[in-house]
Amino acid sequence: MNSVAFPVSTQMLFHNRLRFFMTVIGIAIAFFLAAAQIGLLIGWINTNSAIINHAGVDIWVMPKETRALDFGNPLPRNRIQQVSSVKGVNWAEGLIVTWVTWQHPQGKRITVELIGIDEGHAGIPWNMKSGSVDSIHLPDTVIVDELSSDALGVSNINDKAEMEEKRVIVGGISKDVRTFTASPFVFTSIKNALHYARLYRDDEISYVLARIDPGSDPFDVRDLIAKEVANVEVLTTKEFAERSVKYWMLETGVGITVIITALLGLLVGAVIMSQTLFAITQDHIGNYATLLALGFHQKTLRQIVLTQSLVLGGLGMIIGSVLFLIASSISARSPIPLETTALASSSLVTFSIFCCIAASWFSIRAIFKLDPVSVFH
Repeated sequence: MNSVAFPVSTQMLFHNRLRFFMTVIGIAIAFFLAAAQIGLLIGWINTNSAIINHAGVDIWVMPKETRALDFGNPLPRNRIQQVSSVKGVNWAEGLIVTWVTWQHPQGKRITVELIGIDEGHAGIPWNMKSGSVDSIHLPDTVIVDELSSDALGVSNINDKAEMEEKRVIVGGISKDVRTFTASPFVFTSIKNALHYARLYRDDEISYVLARIDPGSDPFDVRDLIAKEVANVEVLTTKEFAERSVKYWMLETGVGITVIITALLGLLVGAVIMSQTLFAITQDHIGNYATLLALGFHQKTLRQIVLTQSLVLGGLGMIIGSVLFLIASSISARSPIPLETTALASSSLVTFSIFCCIAASWFSIRAIFKLDPVSVFH
């Protein structure tokens, strides 16, 4: 870049400081809104697939056409033995997922998502605040998450409530095991779950969870289970997590709304930037004509406008990122936190830089039309 471009461009930006700061704030807010919407989407995806990804298994066996983890249907328990006998399967156990009614100690009734855990503890909360995961094997004992304590009316070990008009005792409290629906998770053993789940018989479960032998290919084992076990659908953990996310994102439309909002935030930032750059260019159009008359090449003028765009966009992105970090910290205790990944962050910054460059094009067009002779009029 020409050594003259940067100082000239910054002097033009600071000529009207109020407009400069308001533009940076506008871009920062637009960037923050886009980052927040994408962060909400990532947090929502992570929450949606958390139990699947934290179960510590390789294969999920389920009734056919199961749309998501939350919609488990009865499956004969003998499927566990059938899956265990397949070559490449090291271990298998069951899991129950169903919906039941929880009665708040003050009388209010809410729907909860009951997770019944087998002896191997696949699917158990991965982050405990107090109590032990082994407590679920005690009669009528459950684990609830601290984020749901107000909704459930229980917050301490040995607190009592009712589920399906039967007693429950809190044996453990998990931490940050979120649900993106309005129905809190309640964890217990399969034996206890069958005591509350009216839709399940004593010989039924929702899923078979399997771990494969070291060195085995999960896709080969998946296909072999599908071939040898009748009337089931078999997915790897990654496949089932993706299916659950796609169901809630595409079939319900929630994810599409978030994505559209994020793109709108970026476009608003681009519009703000392009309008401000064009106004700055028009205010200094005589200066540009003077520079052309003094022998400055149009390439240098383009660099000046591009530098202005990148300065405005860069400062806006920095402030927007700080706002996002603050919001992420505040939302850490919410049902769906704002989260991000390295890929998402880099993609957002790359797209924002592209918007900066695209915004500068409108101002550059005005410079293309300049006649150096106009400075003498």
